Amino acid sequence: MPERIPPIVGANEQSLLAEIDRQNKVIRALMNRVERSTNAQGSDFGLFQTTIMLEDQVHKRTEDLEASLRENEKITRALRESEAKFRGVVSQPLVGIATIEDGKFSYTNPRFAEIFGYGDDEIHKLGPLDVTAEQDRTLVAEQLRRRLSGEVERVDYVFHGLRKDGVIVDIEIHGSAMNIGGKLTLITIIMDISERMRIEREVRALQDLLREQSIRDSLTGLYNRRYMEETMNREMVLAQRYMRFISVAMGDLDHFKDINDRYGHLAGDEILRVFGELMKRYSRGSDICCRYGGEEFLLVMPGMAVEHACERAEQLRAEIEATQVKFGSSAIAVTASFGVASFPQDGRSSDELIAAADRALYAAKKAGRNQVKISSGQNNP
Repeated sequence: MPERIPPIVGANEQSLLAEIDRQNKVIRALMNRVERSTNAQGSDFGLFQTTIMLEDQVHKRTEDLEASLRENEKITRALRESEAKFRGVVSQPLVGIATIEDGKFSYTNPRFAEIFGYGDDEIHKLGPLDVTAEQDRTLVAEQLRRRLSGEVERVDYVFHGLRKDGVIVDIEIHGSAMNIGGKLTLITIIMDISERMRIEREVRALQDLLREQSIRDSLTGLYNRRYMEETMNREMVLAQRYMRFISVAMGDLDHFKDINDRYGHLAGDEILRVFGELMKRYSRGSDICCRYGGEEFLLVMPGMAVEHACERAEQLRAEIEATQVKFGSSAIAVTASFGVASFPQDGRSSDELIAAADRALYAAKKAGRNQVKISSGQNNP
């Protein structure tokens, strides 16, 4: 039987085992490097993705910021334009504008200060009552209270303003209240209407003058016939309603045509003026003195009975007779005749009453002039 060969053990085997171990270490090292490389590549890719995401977010945020900036610039520009328009409005010279807080002017435009004659720094130390004339301070204080209490939303009125130099001006005011920042602020717009008020007063005075001229006789200053007819009709209505007397005295200058022929019409005009003054002197405030036409005059006496009216006419007749009308170098003697009638016995309408007085006047002239006659009462129903 052949002999077995024993396994190789010795130096060669040790070398082989060492080589195998080295190869295993090399393989292990290579695998570790591959793993690290793979992990590194994965991290780089993640970082790349993160970078891309951040850049997108930054870009979007930048776009949002730019859009916000553009919108902000648009708003800012609109605010500036609005402010410019506001200042253009409040700075215009037609009206004064002010805000009132804690009883003082917190803002005023130039026109407001100008109206009251103060500088910008001076006016802000004052309040509404400081620029109000004394007679209207109660009015202004009450209007301020109404706005502050919420009783009214706005006020519109006229008051007398007081300038720094003491001059009184007419002020038209339009005011309201506004809540600004949780604080009630009064908004006030004013106009200096002094010139307008002056013109309106002149117009009213002219209208009054024209009305007076339309109802008065230009020569004597007595009421004219048209006015007498209007007022006497009213007096007759009152007399009938309250059953009270009303008397009339019709007067006529005696021989007036002869006076005009002898002394001229200017002398006649002077006599008419004197007669008119005497009528006014011997009449009450409630009486109506009227130039009825030519040299005829009518005195209407509400509430006066015929006997007292006759006494009044006699006083007037005697005064005329005693008066010498001076004209140039002449002293002209004048007399007058009167007829008196009374409601209700002599007539129940103004026309009936005047007709009765005219008949009594005719009777006085027929009886010799320069005397007073009372109506016979023939119109009494």
